[in-house]
Formats: sequence, C-alpha cells, structure tokens
Amino acid sequence: MQFQEQTTNWYHVSLDTQTQKFIATSTADESISASGITIEQAIQKLAFKVKPTKQTTKQFA
Repeated sequence: MQFQEQTTNWYHVSLDTQTQKFIATSTADESISASGITIEQAIQKLAFKVKPTKQTTKQFA
C-alpha cells in the first residue's frame, strides 16, 4: 500500500523549537516563509508576502 500526502492548503506550518515561533511556508514556493508567535500570526504574515490567489483569498474571507 502506498500513502500519498496531499493537501489543498496553500501553506504549511512548523514550529522552531529553538525560538518557540511558528513558521508558515508557502506550498507553491518553499523559499517564501514567515514566522510568528502564533500560527495565525505566521499565516497572516505569509499572506502579505504571497501573491493573492483564489485559494488564499477564499480562506481569509
């Protein structure tokens, strides 16, 4: 059996345990990321860096 990781999110989130900050990274371009003390803050900062698309605007509407 083969498992595949599929997501419809335009970002993914990780936790930097050294700084205790969340890092949101664009799924389309891994070089674009933003950090924050909460997941929501990291995602909002990332949204300002990423070119708005239907998918990003739909999630923030």
